[in-house]
Parts: sequence; structure tokens; C-alpha cells
Amino acid sequence: MIGTASENAGVDAGVAAVAGAAIGGVLTGLTAIGTGLFGLKTTFIQLESTRIEAARQRRFESLTERRGPRSQAYSDFITAGQELIDSLYGRELQDFLSQFEALQANIRKRRSIVAIAGPEEVVTAAGRFADEVRDFRNGLAHGALRGHPFNHKYKLEAPLDAFAKAARTALEDEGDQA
Repeated sequence: MIGTASENAGVDAGVAAVAGAAIGGVLTGLTAIGTGLFGLKTTFIQLESTRIEAARQRRFESLTERRGPRSQAYSDFITAGQELIDSLYGRELQDFLSQFEALQANIRKRRSIVAIAGPEEVVTAAGRFADEVRDFRNGLAHGALRGHPFNHKYKLEAPLDAFAKAARTALEDEGDQA
């Protein structure tokens, strides 16, 4: 049976109300899902940022704890190197060689401490200086270096300066890398 126009309008209004409520519910649900996904992504970004900052902080604290012993190892190595260079002033060659060997042994000892303290750039620079000291000593002992040893001190000063620069750079590291 077909209803009157007013009955049909009531049914149409009811259907429209139910359809509108359903569409509104779906849109509200989609908005909630979108908001939830955005919140989840934001949480993951915050967690990653926190992880990176914690790693940076651990690195900084580790570097700070090692800075004192490293500084002492570097300082002792530079002091030993400078004593060796200072020994080049005004000695007879035979007397000089015996003193030089003792100073060279001190360089080797200090080099091993630097090797433990690190980092690699400083260890490499210490190795270059120690190698140059060995070559210098061998050159003197075998007559490859002519004249007074003082005339060849530049061969030792340059690698000791390079070590000091590498040591300074290592001590200035603030741990900014993640």
C-alpha cells in the first residue's frame, strides 16, 4: 500500500536522519583514526629523538671521564718528546747517544700509554713521532745525519707538533656525534 505524501516525507526524513548519523559516525571514526595515527607517529619521532639524545649524552659523559687520563698521557708524551729534543743542545756525540737512548725508551713507554688512551688519530701521530725518533737515532748512530744533532731537530719538532695538534683536537671533542 502506498502511503500518503506526508507519510512518505516522514520516512524520507527518517532515512536521511539515519544516513546522516551513519555518515557522521564514519567521519568521526576516520578522524579519530587519523588523529591516533598522527599521535603514534609523533610518539615514534619523540622516542627516536630521545634515543639519539641519550646516546649523545652517554658519549659526552664517556669523553668527559676519559679526558683527564688522556690529557695526562698526552702531556707526558709531549714532555718526554720535548726532553728528547732539548737533549740535542751541546753534547758530545757519544754522551748524547747514550742519553738519547734512555729518552727514546721513555718515548716508547709513553707511546704505549697513549695507544691505550686513544683515539686513533692521536695514536697514529704518536707512532709517527716515535718512528721519527727511531730513524733519527739510527741516522746518528750510522752516520747518515751529518753535523751536530741540533741541526736536525726539525725532523723531531714537526711530528711532535703534529701529535700536540691531534691531542688538542681529541681533548676538545664534545661528543656531538650520535
